[in-house]
Amino acid sequence: MQVYVLHDAKAVASIAGVDVPACDALALSVENPSEVLFAFVGGNPLSNDWLVDLELPGQRVAAWSGTLNDGGELFAAHPHNWMSPGSEALTRLLEELLPQFERAQRTLCLVPHARHVLSDVQGTINLARAHAGSALEIALAPGSLLVPSMLETLEDHLERSFGTLSAAASFLFIEDLAISEDGESLEPIAFGEGVLDKSLLRSAINRFWPADKPVVVRAANLAQQLDWLEG
Repeated sequence: MQVYVLHDAKAVASIAGVDVPACDALALSVENPSEVLFAFVGGNPLSNDWLVDLELPGQRVAAWSGTLNDGGELFAAHPHNWMSPGSEALTRLLEELLPQFERAQRTLCLVPHARHVLSDVQGTINLARAHAGSALEIALAPGSLLVPSMLETLEDHLERSFGTLSAAASFLFIEDLAISEDGESLEPIAFGEGVLDKSLLRSAINRFWPADKPVVVRAANLAQQLDWLEG
């Protein structure tokens, strides 16, 4: 299994003694930390001030699909995200970015999220199919596609997301989740400390995720995650 760890970009730069790259995080190989799977550029790609540096480490840039929420909250719900204005805004973004990525021989990998324009399994696979052969990729991030009410039928949701997206996704991103204080959303938390059923996640990985494709985890509780991935 190819395992990569998502490290804070500032921490990596400090250890390496280099300038901080214009990204939030870098996914580095466990076996060879000099190997970069992707640079993650956070923030809202649909905002006017979002920028991406095509000279970032690695050949792949990962980012959210963005939100039309103009209040500055990246994960606040906005109904227009899931209607025509959302899909039209994402289309305009890709029309602007993809030619630049293609010229630079790089790829843009969108990470879906339940609160963003790219918010569900069907929309994600539709986008991947529509842009097959281009500089656009998608990630399988099953935790990001969930909301609290889905935890009751988690097995069904995992089967659908893995079964639909595994073949098309460039990497699998695994994270644990905690229910927010208001009970309306799920938030990332250190692996092993959240509410995600690990046995159901393990079953989905074993059934659907190809052994030769990358798996990405967060740096917190890394040893525990590596032990879990090894079975």
